[in-house]
Amino acid sequence: MTKTHLKALRGIPPLRLPWRSSVVGALSAGLLAASPAPGADSGNGNQDTSTIIAGVKAPSRHETLPAVRSAVHPGESLKFNVSYGPITAGAAYLEVSGVKDFHGRPVLNLTARAESNKFFSGIYKVRNRIESTWDSAGHYSLRYAETRREGKHHAQSEIVFDYRNQEARYQDGATFPIPPEVQDALSSFYYTRTQALPLGGSLYFDYHASRKSVPLEVKVLGREEVDTPAGKFHCVVIEPILKAGGIFKNNGRLVIWLTDDDRRMPVLMKSKVAIGSISAALVQVKSGV
Repeated sequence: MTKTHLKALRGIPPLRLPWRSSVVGALSAGLLAASPAPGADSGNGNQDTSTIIAGVKAPSRHETLPAVRSAVHPGESLKFNVSYGPITAGAAYLEVSGVKDFHGRPVLNLTARAESNKFFSGIYKVRNRIESTWDSAGHYSLRYAETRREGKHHAQSEIVFDYRNQEARYQDGATFPIPPEVQDALSSFYYTRTQALPLGGSLYFDYHASRKSVPLEVKVLGREEVDTPAGKFHCVVIEPILKAGGIFKNNGRLVIWLTDDDRRMPVLMKSKVAIGSISAALVQVKSGV
């Protein structure tokens, strides 16, 4: 890490550091290190990501990968190395609990964590955790929670999705209308893994974050074979697009590589930020059952 890089990192407000997180997940996904938090301004502008997707092979004919309702396995645990350019900055984890009961509904607890390594923690320590309580049968969110430690900033938040009253209830008591079977910032990523993916087309579903519900578009860009520390994988490449605010705000791009099989497992994630590029590469897999 050069002095120039260090100076650049120290000069960025905390909300705009590469670590500022959410998944995707989107679809985040992966998420934790590659995209801004719900409601935060990434400050990235429309970053040029041509180098990120240079190896993606666009579909030559119409093809839709079938839905895989069982793509998400209880007990799945994925570890990623998170890098800023050539420098390893820390680790991110995506974990799925066994089936549990939540107010009489069978659920999976989805967890995403990001941790800066010893070197980066000396500059800006990150210990972030987000959780989604996801209906295991209907595949929609029932609860979303965040615990963040980013430098001197500490924060906790929670959203409970009340489908009887069709509202999202925040911990400060505020409520906002929601459509049926909405996804949150983490469950969106797992939901995408279970859906039919039209190569060269898009997937759309309802998404709630930052006190509003909006449609989320996930573009299916094509295919690519990628090498990661966990192995070589044939992948389908997706990109979440949120045009009306929220975690992506359409002023940055997050690209995710999912295995082109019945697991749809994330193996690589890349994003551009104002001072470089961020990537998260799979290093360790526990498949679950």
